[in-house]
Amino acid sequence: MDKKRHLLEAEIQRLKARIGTEPEAVLELAQQYVDHSLRLRFPEGSILSLMIMARCAWCLMDYRNGLKYIKRANSELNSLDTDDYRSEILHIHALHYWGQAKYYSAQKYWVSALEHSSLTGDVEIQVECLIGLGNVWRITQEYQLAKSTHELAVTVSNNMRFESLEGKARILLSWDFYLLENYVEMLSVLDGAEEVLSAAPDTTWQAEVWDFRSLALLALERSKDAKVAAANAHELARKHNLVWIMARSFVNLAQIALLENQPDKAAEMLGCAESTAKTFKDNELLSQIYFQQSQVAKNRQDYQASLKAFKTYRKYSVAIAKEQTSRASLDTAIESKNKFAQKARQLTHRIREQHEYDPERRFNQMVSETFWWEQLILFKTELRHSKHSILLIRHPDPNYLTICAELAHCLCGPHDFLSLLGKERIGLLLSEKEPEAQEIFKVLSKMIELHPWARKGLYGELPSLSLQNILTFPFTLEQLEELPIDATTNGYLA
Repeated sequence: MDKKRHLLEAEIQRLKARIGTEPEAVLELAQQYVDHSLRLRFPEGSILSLMIMARCAWCLMDYRNGLKYIKRANSELNSLDTDDYRSEILHIHALHYWGQAKYYSAQKYWVSALEHSSLTGDVEIQVECLIGLGNVWRITQEYQLAKSTHELAVTVSNNMRFESLEGKARILLSWDFYLLENYVEMLSVLDGAEEVLSAAPDTTWQAEVWDFRSLALLALERSKDAKVAAANAHELARKHNLVWIMARSFVNLAQIALLENQPDKAAEMLGCAESTAKTFKDNELLSQIYFQQSQVAKNRQDYQASLKAFKTYRKYSVAIAKEQTSRASLDTAIESKNKFAQKARQLTHRIREQHEYDPERRFNQMVSETFWWEQLILFKTELRHSKHSILLIRHPDPNYLTICAELAHCLCGPHDFLSLLGKERIGLLLSEKEPEAQEIFKVLSKMIELHPWARKGLYGELPSLSLQNILTFPFTLEQLEELPIDATTNGYLA
């Protein structure tokens, strides 16, 4: 019986990787695994399968059945002595309420999931909850709260090396900056998203980056760059059948055509956007398209067409407002929205404190990798006036790097920054130039040499230490990793 359970659990785990690409097929198989689990009296298998079914329903936008599946999973979990899946179950509840536009119910479940994941140490679900709560703040027009929550999601996912989640959080953070009309910062955040998602197999996020980038460039009136970004988004969307991004890219290309004084081309692009948006019934996007059509027709002095498009825009915008009001009135959690909003603020504040300052390790100068590279670029712009140097520690074993981080932190001043760079390096950004930096380099070299590594069960080759000139140091981790080891020593090697 145990062998059959192990085999079934392995089959269920393999299904997870196919949810995004084959939701319908996975849904059917997961249902079979629920029945099989019940025959084997294997409740954990049934719960896992129901969670997969709920995620498939989310992908298929079948929120009503998705809630049925996840509520059944929660009911079965209540009969067990374990609480292992509770955080994810609460998070999936929130996803489906979000899909139904019941934003306060979604907030309620994300707050519960965030609280539970904080207790169990499920950091991945923590990040998902922070992303979800940020989205709730944005949709309820609390843009500053949305920004700070998505920034925290970026920090946590960066610290924990959740690259896909960091990319997702960065894209959503860029949208917060767009709504706050901070377009320069939006572009910077999108550059970071592109970097962390460079190896991601899902091209949807890459298309999103280009689409949002074209919006920011349009807002900055950089029409040539915006045209390139919109064309890239459109090509990726067309190639991978991402119809919603294709529709948005048509809208952006229409705006660019209008800036280039090509109203006929703008009208053509908006016509393509309209026909594409109708295939997936995005009323909000259609409303935006009809408004743009009205403006373009007015520009072409076709006032009859302009009035017709504007009337259609009004019809859609009024229908959207009515639908939002209706859904809000059906949201049973709306009466408790202030309580959950306060709870969400308290939890995010607690998580922020944990990641900005760890009282157990007391690594005050340890920062996220993204922040470290941002500070490096900032100090590089000072050119010959820069008063900074870099100490680079390298070793393939993370156990060595953990100890080296402790040793390096002992030498940090209040204006120094220490961070893990990739999987094999630690960078110490020193607010010192030669000869002070060389003195710190020599002290740290001796500390590494004299450290009792054997007492920690480490008998291999010692970590290498090098002193770097900030002006010749690479701009990115990829550039750093491409250099041969001896090319990063600048003549000072421990």
